[in-house]
Amino acid sequence: MADTEMKEREPAPAPIDTPAPSPSLYIKNLNEKIKLEVLKKSLKALFGQYGEVLNIVAHGNIRMRGQAFVIFEDKDIAAKAMSEVQGFPLYGKPMVIQFSKNKSDIHAQKDGTYEEHHNERLAKKELFAHEFNHKKRQAKLATKRKEQQQQALELQQQQMAQHAQYAQYPGQVPPTGAPVPTIGGVPGVPMVPMVPDEYLPRNSILFLQNLPHDIPEAQLVSLFQQYPGFKEVRTVPGKSGIAFVEYDNEYYSAAAKTALAEYQIGPDHKMKVTFARK
Repeated sequence: MADTEMKEREPAPAPIDTPAPSPSLYIKNLNEKIKLEVLKKSLKALFGQYGEVLNIVAHGNIRMRGQAFVIFEDKDIAAKAMSEVQGFPLYGKPMVIQFSKNKSDIHAQKDGTYEEHHNERLAKKELFAHEFNHKKRQAKLATKRKEQQQQALELQQQQMAQHAQYAQYPGQVPPTGAPVPTIGGVPGVPMVPMVPDEYLPRNSILFLQNLPHDIPEAQLVSLFQQYPGFKEVRTVPGKSGIAFVEYDNEYYSAAAKTALAEYQIGPDHKMKVTFARK
C-alpha cells in the first residue's frame, strides 16, 4: 500500500481476552489521524488478500475512534487473516486484532436473527449512554465541589493573613493610617471577616434561614424527609426564622441543599439553605 510503510513490525500489545472464533475481526490501536474513508480502503485492501471482505465498520465518534471491524464470510478466513496481520504497522501503529465478541448485522441477517440482534444492540447502546451521562454528571459535580473548596480555602488564607497583619498592631493604627477593626472596641482582639455561608465546607447538618416566624416544625420535617438520609429537624428556642436539619452524612445533606435552595416556603419567604458552621 502506497500510504503504509512496509517496515519491520513492532510488537503489538496482546489482546486482553480471547473471544470465540468468529467471521468478524475487531481491530484497535489504529491511527486516529487518518480519515475514515482512507482508513477503510486501506483495511479492505490489506485484509482482502485473505478472502472477500463483506464490510468494514469504523466510526469517528469518541467511543469508537481508533477502532474498526472487518467482516469476512467465515471464521476460518478471519482466523488466518488475524494470525498473519496481527501487529502490522498500519500508518505507523501496530494493529491489535481479535475476534469480535458481537455478531455482525450481515451475519445476523443471513441466519435470521437480525431483529433479536438489533434489539440487543440498541439496549446496549442505551445502557452505555445512561452510564456515560451519569459519569459526566458526577464529574461535573466533583469539579464544582473542588472549585468551591478551593474558593473557601483561598478566602480562609486571606483572612488568616489579614488576622496576622492586624495582630502586629494590637489597639494601634497600622502604617497605612487605617485603624485596625476590633471586636467590641477591645484592643488586641482584631475583627476578622467570617467565611460567607456559600463557601462553608460540607457537613451533615444544614442551616435554614428566612423561614416564616410561625412555620410548624412538622412542615419542615415533611419537606426535608423526602430526601435520603434524613434524621431530624431542630428549631432554636427563642429564635424564629431559623432551624437546623441533620442527615446521615454530607452527601445526603448536599443533595437536599441543592434541591431546596431558594425554595419558596411562604408567600414572602424564600428559604436560604447552607451548610451549618462547625
